[in-house]
Amino acid sequence: MTDEAVPPNVDPVAPATAADPPQDERPYLTEMFGLAKQLDGTWPLFARSLNPATDPARLRGRFRAAAASTARRSVQRRFFEGNLTLFAVLLVLAAAFTVLVAVFSINSWQEFIQAVLGPAVFLTICDWAEKRRHRPLFRFIDMLLSVGGLGCFPAALYIRYASGPAWAVDLADRWWMPILQGIGTTCVALVLIWILVNAAMWLWDRESRISLTEPLFDKLTAILARTELDHRGRLAPNARQEILTLLAKAAFLLRAGIPAVTRNGTPLTRAVVRARAIEASQAVIDLQLWIALPSMTTHDDFRRRIADLTCTILTGEYDRLPTRKTTPEATRRTWHVRTMDAARTLIIALVPLACLLITDRLGFTLPSPLDGGALIAALAWAIVLFLSLLDPLFPAHLAAVRDLITLVPFTRATGNNPGNRPSL
Repeated sequence: MTDEAVPPNVDPVAPATAADPPQDERPYLTEMFGLAKQLDGTWPLFARSLNPATDPARLRGRFRAAAASTARRSVQRRFFEGNLTLFAVLLVLAAAFTVLVAVFSINSWQEFIQAVLGPAVFLTICDWAEKRRHRPLFRFIDMLLSVGGLGCFPAALYIRYASGPAWAVDLADRWWMPILQGIGTTCVALVLIWILVNAAMWLWDRESRISLTEPLFDKLTAILARTELDHRGRLAPNARQEILTLLAKAAFLLRAGIPAVTRNGTPLTRAVVRARAIEASQAVIDLQLWIALPSMTTHDDFRRRIADLTCTILTGEYDRLPTRKTTPEATRRTWHVRTMDAARTLIIALVPLACLLITDRLGFTLPSPLDGGALIAALAWAIVLFLSLLDPLFPAHLAAVRDLITLVPFTRATGNNPGNRPSL
């Protein structure tokens, strides 16, 4: 925002007047005004990237208002998330302490210190690997640490209550078992904290009924702020990674936020709006290629695209959202659609076998020549559908193999005269 929007400096020693905000709200207001001024500071870059036919004066007021509302929303969300995270950490730590004492029977100070220091060292190593995830080796190490840390909990639980075999009973008395129990409990506690905080924040975003303008404006202005080139005319590697991440978040907001306004509409309206939102999000995702594979004029064109999208968000003319020219081969289905299709295919493949099993359990059996044929047919049906699930081109491959078999001389002779046998 402009300088006149910044609150005046107030002497903390002076007595508060009726116009002064309460003492506990001053940090909140200071952070909000500072963020609003930072967001409004991207206006010159936004104005330079606008289409020449666009009047910047018409957008100046809306840009300033969006900066103020986005700052207020961001600070409110940050305060709520911070308080919620503190509450979740305290709750889960209490639950973790209860698990260590009641489930793993840690009742001495030595074992308790081991159960605390072990996870502290383990989390330090995880943080060290997390900061180097841009390297493939450390990405693999980070994955191994995550899987191993979570696997410590069921392993420690099994060793603690196993009555056999002998090696499991022997491991329960080892000195490092409290460390294993602490690492497993801490990792499970962190996962629970993440689930609780994200679920609560999702409910807060859903019930607060905040328009799509604020979160999208926040992401788009952050992208514009990171498109400044260095002295060599290139983007810094960190800025490139941040832009790619922000583009993915903006695409998700478009895909999930726009259909929310038609939640109470007709099925046809919801389907049309959802398709339009998916198209706009895919167009934003396509901009990632402009950053990953830049050309001579990529950065100027990229800023112009981001400015046009920001202009659409400010004016509320969502019919002007970006589109893309796609071919059926370039369209990628979402992961849940692929999962549902795979699950439906597996269910269809297993239905005949399930029917045979149910009829056999109920005592209904087919006559002797038919029961084996029905089992073979059900197995063949399941195998064919499973192979078609693994290979979408399986029908074409099967037809090619069948045509190839017909080219073999003895198969044609056998097929035409079943009684004949190939002569050697």
